[in-house]
Amino acid sequence: MFKTLASLPNAKLRLTILVLLTLNSLLYALMGSFISAIDSFAWLALLLSFELETAAAPLPFDDSRLHQIRNGLIAVIVIVTLGYLFTGDILNLINSGLWLGLLALLEIEVRDSNKVVENRMKFVTASFVIFTGLIAMVVAWGWMGSWLDAFNAGLWIFAFALIEVDIFRFLRLR
Repeated sequence: MFKTLASLPNAKLRLTILVLLTLNSLLYALMGSFISAIDSFAWLALLLSFELETAAAPLPFDDSRLHQIRNGLIAVIVIVTLGYLFTGDILNLINSGLWLGLLALLEIEVRDSNKVVENRMKFVTASFVIFTGLIAMVVAWGWMGSWLDAFNAGLWIFAFALIEVDIFRFLRLR
């Protein structure tokens, strides 16, 4: 995967983001709650699964197996989200809900790209609304002085914008 990353545009930046996300997950394992550490590692693994699926290099398993792995990770994320509900952690619950919405859009794009083409404006609007909500979460955590959560949220937004949406390519097309 890292060899594949090296051949992509903005490869060093993409690799730096993945390293920062890994360090971020380790920070949550050391300083955050157990549930937030599980959440962070599950999202990191999920991001890597999307990266693997879009990589040009051959994988040691087929797309079907990759989808099974991703389904398992999504199940973990949904369970963690329910954990936020039961512990009354409203900000993390809202944040997780927004990310699950973005994840649903990504899954549709990966598994049935024709739906995205047929409903392009709806997908663009939904993505805009979700990213606006996610940016509001960064502002909320910053305002509350929860700097680790604000940094985490901002880093993930940047990571998804760079790696999954390829924001630099998107901006060149406009």
